[in-house]
Amino acid sequence: MSLWNDPELRNIFLKRTPLIDVRSPGEFLEGSIPFSQNLPIMNDEERVLIGTCYKEHGQAAAIKLGHELVSGAIKEERIELWRKYIRENPETEVFCFRGGLRSQITCEWIGMNKKPIQGGYKRLRRFFLSWLDEAPLPDLIRIGGPTGSRKTDFIQRFENIDIEKLANHRGSAFGNLGPQPSQITFENNFALELMKFENQKFVVEDESATLGKIAVPRRFFHHMRNSPMVVLEVPLEKRVENIFELYVKGSREVFFLSSLEKIKKSLGGVNYERIKAEMKEAFSSVEELSNHSGWITSLLKDYYDPIYLRDINRQGEKILLRGPEEVLAEFLRSRKV
Repeated sequence: MSLWNDPELRNIFLKRTPLIDVRSPGEFLEGSIPFSQNLPIMNDEERVLIGTCYKEHGQAAAIKLGHELVSGAIKEERIELWRKYIRENPETEVFCFRGGLRSQITCEWIGMNKKPIQGGYKRLRRFFLSWLDEAPLPDLIRIGGPTGSRKTDFIQRFENIDIEKLANHRGSAFGNLGPQPSQITFENNFALELMKFENQKFVVEDESATLGKIAVPRRFFHHMRNSPMVVLEVPLEKRVENIFELYVKGSREVFFLSSLEKIKKSLGGVNYERIKAEMKEAFSSVEELSNHSGWITSLLKDYYDPIYLRDINRQGEKILLRGPEEVLAEFLRSRKV
């Protein structure tokens, strides 16, 4: 049986089972599992000390040190955090890195008839990787369209995988939404989305291979780019208005200037300096669309639209339909998305 079809793990995640991850905060930050709460048995500093002890003096000494470091009030505080979480979420499962000592000791201290997930984080991670690398990929329809078409809003009307939401990035030089998850956390959450849509058709916004620091899983990316597509057509004036509302309104000049710097080479020196000057003048004025429409229009015409047109012209027969929002919506409903 392939790991992606593991009935125990499928049941855990399809039921949205609450999980306690007792690994250290640093391990959790490197890669987390969906529906997991990090309530560590050891903090990062304690883990380093115990790891050093293990290398120098062996397992028995490391276990002894662990019990010394996590004892008394510290131990009781951590046990109470676990028990409180379980009282609030009775179906909770517990895991550590390999399903070994940390989760076993945690369950012993908790009581409450809890047992750790066998194989721990490593098994859970392999489960999600098997969904990315081996599981059958579901049918999908891509939603394309020029920058500012509000494709992300449009896909919310249908069953969808919102890649930008998972990556916390809109995918462009100006698409930063704040801190992004680690690549591992993104992949695990993305795999969960694929599992939810097994044997179902859904829509996805046509994305590039990377969104900020996040890379879309390669196998899915090729599947997406070879899937049929519909193209959302929105007038330039409306796209300028959308960009002002979505990106510019309430934002700071420094963010846009630093983002503009990233595409300076592609814009060319003359266009870059002109748009930069227009942008600075607009941000020094009243925050209204009329003050910003000039540089937004220039950015679309001189940078985003040429890239979009080159890509869309390569799609050929993959494009099923072009049109405004309601035309595409009716078409997708007819395709039982």
